[in-house]
Amino acid sequence: MLRYALFFSSLIGTILLAVPQAMSQGTLDGFRTCPGEFALCAASICTPTGKSIAVACEAGTPGCTHGTASFPEAQCTCPIFPGPSIADVNGGNMGLRPGPGRCTAPTTVNGVDVGDNGIWSLYSPQLEIPQEINNWNQGKKKSAAPPNFCPASVMNTFANCFSFACVRAGKINGVEVATCFCPMGESLIGAVVAPGTPFGTQAGQGSESICSSIPVGAPFPFSN
Repeated sequence: MLRYALFFSSLIGTILLAVPQAMSQGTLDGFRTCPGEFALCAASICTPTGKSIAVACEAGTPGCTHGTASFPEAQCTCPIFPGPSIADVNGGNMGLRPGPGRCTAPTTVNGVDVGDNGIWSLYSPQLEIPQEINNWNQGKKKSAAPPNFCPASVMNTFANCFSFACVRAGKINGVEVATCFCPMGESLIGAVVAPGTPFGTQAGQGSESICSSIPVGAPFPFSN
C-alpha cells in the first residue's frame, strides 16, 4: 500500500522501480508533515528489551485486535534532527494516541512520564546521519548513510521505528540523541514480517554485517 511504499522508497532509493506497484495498493490517509525536532532512526541499530510493545494496526491484519497488535520491543539510540519530517499519524504508537494533534511530542514513553523530553521517531530523507557504529562522528564520511540491503537470512532481523515515541537522552560526542522503543519484525502496517525476510536500512554504511545487529529498516518486497 502507498503508506508502506512512500516510507520505504524514501529510505531505499535503489528500489524506486518497485514503488508504482506498491502505490496501487492503498492510500496515504495517515501521512502528515510534522514541524519541530524529531529522532531519525534510519541508520540506527537496536537492542532487544525482552518486553513487548503495542502497535497500531489496520483492521483485518492478522494479529490485530481492536486496532492494536503486540510485537517484541527493541531499544534504539537515534540522533535528533530539526524538522519538518514525515509521520504516519495512524501508524506506530503515534496511531494509538487519541484525538487530533498527534504531531505534538509524546509526554509518556514506554509507560513512563517524560514531561517535555518526549520526541517522535519520524522520517526525512538524509544521506548523512551520525551513527553509533562510528561513535556518532559528524564528519561527512563517518556519517554517510547510503541505502543498504539485507538479504534473506534467519540471522537478520530489523526494527521499525517509524512513528514511535522516544525520550531525549542528552548528547553523545556532541550529537543530541533520543532513546526510542520500537517493534522488531513489524511491517509498517502492524503485520508480522516472517523471520529471514529481506529488508532495507540506512545502517551499516553498505556493510551486510550490520544485518544481524537489529538495524532499523523496512522489509522488502512491499507486500510483506
